[in-house]
Amino acid sequence: MNTGTFQILLIEDNPGDVRLVEECLRSRGIKYQLTRCETIDAAIRIVNSYGANGAQVPDLMLLDYNVPRGDACAVLEAATNNPALTRTRKAVITSSIAPKDQQDALRSGADAFIYKPADLDTFLREVGESIAQLLEQPDPRS
Repeated sequence: MNTGTFQILLIEDNPGDVRLVEECLRSRGIKYQLTRCETIDAAIRIVNSYGANGAQVPDLMLLDYNVPRGDACAVLEAATNNPALTRTRKAVITSSIAPKDQQDALRSGADAFIYKPADLDTFLREVGESIAQLLEQPDPRS
């Protein structure tokens, strides 16, 4: 497990959900550096830049499924096409329960599909546990 600071790319347009994700990380004592994108266009630009400009590749990408101007699948496909991100773990965090959304996200390259519960305590517990599990997986780059 990484004992330093995790690099996390968060694609999320809702500031409230950003705060909840950060609280999930803080409450588990996870050290992190967060890069945030609010639109699909911005997310694709940053995903395409990894490996080209020396930017540190994220350990984890967290993507809201529905973001302005598109959905997570477009970003996941861009990440799949970027060799610098082949070892980055990718998870979609969404309130969607549509099986098609889950299938599309997993087919596009997501490692996990995490449901966003409406209840605050449940969100912090369940989403936090899912994120922690993704970060605790052995680093495939080592």
